[in-house]
This record gives sequence, C-alpha cells and structure tokens, in this order.
Amino acid sequence: MLKKLWEQFYISANLVTFTQISFRLIIVLYASSLLTDAKAIGSMMIFDTLPFLILGPVIAKIVNRHNRKSLLKLTVLLDLMLTLAFLVIMGTGYHHLLVFALLLGLNNVVTSTYQIAESSFFPLILDDMRLAKYNSAVFFSGSLAMIIAPNISGFIQQTRLISLLVVVSSGIFLLALINLYFVAEVADNHQADQKTTASSYSLVRSFTYIFEDKKLLIALVLLALGNLFDAPMDTLMITKYTEMGQLTRVGLIFSMAGIGSLVGSFLLSTFSNHKIYFQRMMLFSGVGIAFSGILLCFNDYLLYLIATFILSCSLSIRTIYIITFRQIQTPKEILGSVNTAFKYIAFGIYPLGIWLATFFPKIVPINFIIAFSGLGFLLVGLLTAYLVGKEEVTIQ
Repeated sequence: MLKKLWEQFYISANLVTFTQISFRLIIVLYASSLLTDAKAIGSMMIFDTLPFLILGPVIAKIVNRHNRKSLLKLTVLLDLMLTLAFLVIMGTGYHHLLVFALLLGLNNVVTSTYQIAESSFFPLILDDMRLAKYNSAVFFSGSLAMIIAPNISGFIQQTRLISLLVVVSSGIFLLALINLYFVAEVADNHQADQKTTASSYSLVRSFTYIFEDKKLLIALVLLALGNLFDAPMDTLMITKYTEMGQLTRVGLIFSMAGIGSLVGSFLLSTFSNHKIYFQRMMLFSGVGIAFSGILLCFNDYLLYLIATFILSCSLSIRTIYIITFRQIQTPKEILGSVNTAFKYIAFGIYPLGIWLATFFPKIVPINFIIAFSGLGFLLVGLLTAYLVGKEEVTIQ
C-alpha cells in the first residue's frame, strides 16, 4: 500500500515544486517589466523573502501540531487561489507595487509552509532510501524550473501567453489537490503525528534540539558554511563581467550552474537505492567542492565554467543528502521545527554572503574575493570529506 502511495504522489509532488518555482518567477518577471524602477523592484523583492523570516516559528508550530496531510492540501489550494488572483490582476490591469508585493508575500508564506509540511510528512510514509530518491527528484524539478522559467523574460509582456502559462499552472495545482485527497485517504493508517509528544516540546526546545544532536549540528554547520561562500558567487560574477562589458558570459555561467544541479540530483537519485553508495556520494561532493574551490583561485573564464559545473553538482548532492539525513535523524514529531531551523540558516545566510560580495569589491579587486571564496570552498570540501570519512554525518 505504501509503495502505491509513493508512486501515486511521486509525479504530482514534482509538478507542484516545478510549478511553484515557475509561478514565482513569472510574478517577479512580469511585475519587474511593468514597474521598471529599481527602487520599486527592490522593495517588491523584500516581500519575496521577509514573510518567511518573520513567520517561520509560527509555520513550524503549525506543522508540528497539525495534520501535515491537511496542510499539504490547504497550501496547494492556496496556490491555486493565488494563480487565479494573478489572472484577475492581469485582466484588470491594476499594476500597483503594493499589489505585486502582497501577492509575492502571500506566495512566499504558502510555498514555505508547503515545503516544510511536505518534508515533514513524507518521512512518515517512506523508508530511508525511498525518501532519498524522493528528495532527489524534487530537487531535480526545482533545478529544472530555475533553468527553464527565466527564459520567459523575452516574451514577458505578451499578456495572453503569460496568462496561458498561469492557467496551466492553475490546472497543475488543481490536479495535485485532487490527488492529495486520495493520498490522505490511503495514508491515514500510517500517520505518526503524536500530538502529546509534539506538545511536550516547546517551540524553542524544538529548535535547540539541533544543538543537542551532534550529527544534526555538524550537518547544519556544513550547510551554513557552504551557503556562506556560495551566496555571493552570482553577484561576484555579474559584477566582474559587467565591468568588463561581457555580461553574456554570466548567462553561460548560470546555465552551467543549472546543469550541474540537474546532474547532481540525477546522480544521487541513481544511487539512492543503495545506502552505502548514497553515502559515498556525500564524500564525492566534498571532494568536488574542494576541487572547484581550487579552480576558482585562478582568474580564467574557462576554469570558472568548469568550477561552476562541479560546484553546483557537488552542492546539490550535499543539499539533498543533508535534507534526507535530517529527516531520518530527527524525531518525526518535531520535524516541522527542525526543517524550519535548517531553512532559516540556509535562507538567512544568503543575505550576509551577498552583502559581503557588494562591500569588499570597494576595498580589494574582485578577483581576490573570488579566489578567497575558492579557498573557503576548499576548506568546506575537505571538512565535508573528513567528517563523512569519520562517519559523523552518515545515515545509520
């Protein structure tokens, strides 16, 4: 029965992830093409990140104490309603900054709640290696959306075509919602939400659980360090090649990053049926991160391309592995809080990295900053490989 449940939701979950990311990019690109003013666009983008940072603890509490299947249904229903609201906005022509900011803010809350509820629900019904395959597939869908969706920028002002894409998004959310009702019926007997246990953990206690579990803490540190050096790379490359009048080179670097992420998630999915090979892939990711760090120390465009591909491939393997690891390592009753805490770190470290990337070029040449990031990746990669070798972050 569980195998049937897994197969039933497998395609649907991937489509939801792909559509959520694509829909967000459609809103951002469409609104940016109309607002044009950099200050207005910047203000709008704050609402694309700020709601989760404010409401994260509330979301964690909701996921911990309420039925996660019901939350999945509710969030997909809200996704559907947001796509319909966007169609109304496009149809009425009411293109105001506040409207787009509110739409992005609501979308951020809904998507974040879905992601945390989903990553907290499926460990209840999937065994370890099937869970690894599921995480790899979802990450693959997200990476694919990040490659395909930005290409609509060339025809973003063709309202009819954009409306058609939004209608298709609505249809996908509707089908996923219908499918979730069947999943809920099948999965009721396998619910592991123990409200008594969950209630005994305060919200703060749930968050601090990470610091009591050595392996979870190590996984969090590896994730944070990698993201700290990864966050400024886009800004650094854009700045470097804009100053040189070669912005087209950045597009190819971004494409290599997307392809690398796809390859990494595909490789991990391939080895997800074998626990020992799955864990060796984490060791491989550490070596890849370290090697790409060395390549970034050389001021050469071709080496940057190679480094970007290897780095994105390795980071995607690391990210999927850590997602699976924390789902297995954490008591199911408090997964909502632990998933939220990890998302806070992964999400919150990026603004710091980006700020550093915009500050230091005023002091030192940008090539030195890229090389310094490369040394950071070398350190993180070696640390990852060492800790995996010591079995500090291995799935038992």
